[in-house]
Amino acid sequence: MAGRVNRPRTAGGSSALCIWAKVARLGLTKADIAARARELKADGYGLCVASNREVLERLETRPFGVEVAALDFLGPQQADWSVADLMRVYNVLNATAFGEKGIPLQNWVMIDLGLLPSAFLLITLPLAAVPAAIAAPRLSAAARGRAEHVLSAVLAEARRLDYKGPIPVAGYCAAPTPIPGGWVGWSLCSAISGLGTTAKGLGLEIYRSRTLTGVAQFSDQGLRVHRRFGPMQIMAAVLDLHPVPHTMVYRTEVHQPDQERSPTTWMDCRDLAVQREMQAKIDAGVSRFYILSPGLVDGQVPILELAN
Repeated sequence: MAGRVNRPRTAGGSSALCIWAKVARLGLTKADIAARARELKADGYGLCVASNREVLERLETRPFGVEVAALDFLGPQQADWSVADLMRVYNVLNATAFGEKGIPLQNWVMIDLGLLPSAFLLITLPLAAVPAAIAAPRLSAAARGRAEHVLSAVLAEARRLDYKGPIPVAGYCAAPTPIPGGWVGWSLCSAISGLGTTAKGLGLEIYRSRTLTGVAQFSDQGLRVHRRFGPMQIMAAVLDLHPVPHTMVYRTEVHQPDQERSPTTWMDCRDLAVQREMQAKIDAGVSRFYILSPGLVDGQVPILELAN
């Protein structure tokens, strides 16, 4: 791959490399996340972290000084709605958001891998505020359509449960590892465009994460969110064990500075041959690869190859 630079084209023929040059240096700082979280609260959104008491006591439940409600799903009910029902509704949000990929969240996974050993950071809205959020003028027609599709299923579940509590509209969860400060992200979803970055940023601060390993698809727009949190090394360019094509494993040094570099190549996100070529070099210990900002542009991923 070294030396090969493929420049993607946007509709109309203009070079997407120009887009990359404008956004590649836009790092996401802790102050950015804190400011966005405060804006969301001012706009009527709620922030909460759901887990159990023993875990909650060991987490940072005031990330960046922002108040986040701590919810113990094993504790006694403290309101006219239950944390259990909130998580049932969240399960539908997550499952609907990921259902098109064929990897909906199972209820037992949410409990065994999320609520017991870790915690879910949830962004919520009051029930009455959901329709206005779906119709927000800032959303594109496609984003409004997706929000309506996902949240219709969420609201249907709330009605089925006669649940009147806050409605989850975005969430994030990562799993702890034996590595100090090392976490594995496994659940990021958002019904409303723009909330995923804040959910992940707050979650990582709550966990006090220093490194984050994750699984993602080269073709997923979520790559743009993942790339904003620091240098992103490709640990495995091909993960055939995963049911979704073009899946890779990455590791992020959370909030560490990036060196300003140009991509070695722009890779088509569905070019399995190039992905296998990268994997062969990783296996041989010849090269290491990084995904550069912004992560995905018009179906192309900016890749940096460095010799070991």
